[in-house]
Amino acid sequence: MKIPSGMRRRVRKILASDAVSSLFRPFARGVASIFMMHRFADRDRGNPGHDVDALRAHLEYLRRRRYDLVSLAELVQRLRANDSRLYRTVAFTIDDGYADYATAGAPVFAAFDCPATVFVVTGVTDGRGWYWWDRVRASFEQSGKRSTAMPIGATTLQLEWTDTGGAARAARRVVDALKRVPDVERRRVVDAIPALLDVELPASPPPRYESMTWDQIRACGGGVTTFGAHTVSHPILARTDDASARFEIEESWRRLRAETDAAVSVFCYPNGCPGDMTSREVALLRGVGIDAAVTSTTGYASKARWSAGPDAPYFVPRFSYGGFLSELAQIVSGVERMKMAIRGRS
Repeated sequence: MKIPSGMRRRVRKILASDAVSSLFRPFARGVASIFMMHRFADRDRGNPGHDVDALRAHLEYLRRRRYDLVSLAELVQRLRANDSRLYRTVAFTIDDGYADYATAGAPVFAAFDCPATVFVVTGVTDGRGWYWWDRVRASFEQSGKRSTAMPIGATTLQLEWTDTGGAARAARRVVDALKRVPDVERRRVVDAIPALLDVELPASPPPRYESMTWDQIRACGGGVTTFGAHTVSHPILARTDDASARFEIEESWRRLRAETDAAVSVFCYPNGCPGDMTSREVALLRGVGIDAAVTSTTGYASKARWSAGPDAPYFVPRFSYGGFLSELAQIVSGVERMKMAIRGRS
């Protein structure tokens, strides 16, 4: 039986209330919550993203209830040292390094003295260029066409759209397909898409798609923000050859350390889902002195997970930040851990 969405919202609100969530505090012992974010809504830049007013309210909620807001590097140190200070511990991470973190997100984190770690795609920052998935989306948005056949690997996608929303959905289908093919094929298709759609993209993206500059990174690094490597060009690492994987990891870490003193030795895998990284990447990360890596797998960071095996520190899970206080409260209070235990997940 399907539960109506309105009822689900009411249940989430009840579970997130102080009176109820306090009952689940034992489930929060020995674990920490890491949240994964991407974009921040910035009207001046014209891009959507997390509502900064909601984020401000959520950080106020965490501060008022005395959650321990720590940097990702500090959390990794606690896990490594088998530190008991994991109860009610929260860390925030931001993937990709879009400019809207500097203009919209960073001021909110700074106002609450809340550490945040941003993962930078160094090649995009160096070249002031496009993230590859934005090139795909912008090509569809600007195209005068309303259909196309797009060969990707052994498959040809038949795509049709009639408006901006349809163009965005078509672009998402292409991006999803490109994540599943060898990286050389992804690069070929991304380079071919503008011509296929009769579009000419500028060398530099418009403000809504811009990355942070190194100057912005250094400015933010003087406050509550630290930075981790997120490859040079954001490929799915498991789809790359050995030389490319080594370059993406080593060069991104080298460039980050060269440009900011706020670099931390925690890596973020592009996409970060199961199958997107292998033991090869772990060996490369360990070889350049990176201590840990985060994934997009849902779950809590815990001493048990950290010590599960020699490679476990390179597969640290995170929670997606959904922008709703009821969801955040359930995660940090331990309610979500109880629900995961019932479902047979750690």
